[in-house]
Amino acid sequence: MELTVGIVQADFKGNPVENAEKGFKLVMEKHKEADLIVFPEYTMLNPLRFKTPDEVYAFSEHIEESTFINTMRRLSELLSVDIIVNIIEKTNKPPLSKNTSVLVKSDGEAVPLYSKIHLFDALGYKESNFFLNGDAPSKFIRVRGFRLAVAICYDLRFPELFRFYALNGADGVVVQAGWLRGPLKEESLEILASTRAHENTMYVVLSDQTGEYFVGRSGVFSPLGYRELDMGFKEAYMEHTLNYENVRLARERLPVVEQSRRIWDLRFNPLT
Repeated sequence: MELTVGIVQADFKGNPVENAEKGFKLVMEKHKEADLIVFPEYTMLNPLRFKTPDEVYAFSEHIEESTFINTMRRLSELLSVDIIVNIIEKTNKPPLSKNTSVLVKSDGEAVPLYSKIHLFDALGYKESNFFLNGDAPSKFIRVRGFRLAVAICYDLRFPELFRFYALNGADGVVVQAGWLRGPLKEESLEILASTRAHENTMYVVLSDQTGEYFVGRSGVFSPLGYRELDMGFKEAYMEHTLNYENVRLARERLPVVEQSRRIWDLRFNPLT
């Protein structure tokens, strides 16, 4: 059983219309056979380019009315492929929006999968000034027999979420990231993504932005934690095939998930 993922790495520095068209063009030019395409965090809009949450909220959209989603829907239908995108979702609590992953299906349906639980209130930045926390882990999707969940950027620093996904049957986690530049930040991204894959014997598919603010280094990490694909620093679209046999063999030889299941009771407690 195999799944080919297409990973987008780019600097999305425009408004939602410009960013949607940039992503559309990049994928249309390079797509070959991917079953699932993944865009990074902040693809719709990069809030770091704005000074106030009001400015970001002004660009936010409801999923069902989103012009950004409509462009991704057109891409999905043309290529007959499912796409995971990241949007700035409008809420009824302005000026706060939500950082949300959406599955755009080839039949035109747009399904909200996950809103970021762990907001990046660290290293001198306060993402909670712009966004509301999500209130649930990711919905699971099944593509080519693989059971997948979604995480967003700072979530990589919380092993509980990835173990929760593994205990609930995930074969892999798609991570949409806007991993900020800074001292040793490339190394921390590499270590965290590798560790989350290894300790849960599952694939981690990482789509990160690059450019002025972000480190790039998108790619794929195997169920044993080694990197199978490194996309470097340039804007790119690349495809990579995941093999379910690698998940099965890793869990047979290193049964940490089942051993954990027998000992630990891991539950999600939503913020109130």
